[in-house]
Amino acid sequence: MKSTGIQSSLTKIAISLVFFAQSGLSASALAPADEAAVKNAWTLYNQKKYAASADAFESLIRSSIPNGRLYYYAALANRGCNRAARAKQLCQYVITNFPGTPEAAYARRLCPDAAPTTLSAGEGLPETLKGNTLQEAISNPEKMKALAEAISKKDLGVAAAAARVSPMMARSKGGKLGERVFTAADIAKDGAHGIDQTYYPNCWFESSMSALAMLPRGQKLMADMIRYGDKPGTYIVRFPGDGVEYTVTEEKLDKSGIHDKALWASLIEYAQTQKFGARGGQLYEGLGYLTGQKAEQLLPASASEQELYSFIDGAVKSQNPIVCGSNHYWSDDLPDLVVPGHAYTIVGFEPSRGMIKIRNPHGANSQRFSLENDRNHEKFEQLDDGVFKIHVSLFKQYFSQVARSFI
Repeated sequence: MKSTGIQSSLTKIAISLVFFAQSGLSASALAPADEAAVKNAWTLYNQKKYAASADAFESLIRSSIPNGRLYYYAALANRGCNRAARAKQLCQYVITNFPGTPEAAYARRLCPDAAPTTLSAGEGLPETLKGNTLQEAISNPEKMKALAEAISKKDLGVAAAAARVSPMMARSKGGKLGERVFTAADIAKDGAHGIDQTYYPNCWFESSMSALAMLPRGQKLMADMIRYGDKPGTYIVRFPGDGVEYTVTEEKLDKSGIHDKALWASLIEYAQTQKFGARGGQLYEGLGYLTGQKAEQLLPASASEQELYSFIDGAVKSQNPIVCGSNHYWSDDLPDLVVPGHAYTIVGFEPSRGMIKIRNPHGANSQRFSLENDRNHEKFEQLDDGVFKIHVSLFKQYFSQVARSFI
């Protein structure tokens, strides 16, 4: 491959990206994406109304501040209605303008030919070029010279290391029909960090999955749910006590838009969306389907603090999953401390202080809060990774339900 050919093709890509980035995207005239509109567009996608979903996302793009996740979902919708060129363009934009984000990784997977070509020093190229894209190499005189010398010595093909094997295909290599795909240790390694809730309205399920991912018995339960299918890259998910088997393929997973950080989480979440469709579920349903055991519920507003203490402490001490759901509204004189109408995982309890430790399934991307005039954090303390502590007296005012299951 001649260097002039490389430069020509990449220049065309660069020009198209610049044109795309400048086409009506004046930041001063834009506002953050309307979350209700985003969810409506995503609902259309879930209903397989791909063209309508793509049009809705395109409208959002024209009026919103660029956001990697918004553009990625627009790419998904466009690909769903066979607007392949536009999907590729959107993926290129995400990869170029939001490098290092999960959305950039998803975009590379959705449109592999949209990803910048990466040079590999392991194939004969100098170490100075390792990890560089072709565009970076040809825009730097010294790197371009080193690249030309390497090509003259050997026809390296300078393409990104060939055919990448997807995680789903790689994991299934050598797997036999019906065998477990993951061990409890595999799930423990990722823990709740392997779960990444997107625009699906399923925090009621994700919070329960996060709870199990942090508990030894829960990790084993989820490992038992996933088995190899009859073809490479095909998996079967079956919830405990449920006679329905959900088949997951790479194509199905891509179309669903589900891309948790861990493959096991994506597979289980996909099965949940197939079972419940576009509708949301109840807090107790998430625990019930994941554990195969009926979940117990408690309504904080009608329970005493002592009852709450006992209900929460019993689950935490015995290492059983417990989750909670916040109110949709609260008194105007109360500050915002939690996301309204959202499900959380209870991860700890300090009886001596009356502090309940809670985690948002959004993890590091969670909204952060603070309580004024509480310098010693006696009532509320915001921690990292979506975790916070809240006193039981405040918990009763912000949360409408608690559910636990014994496994």
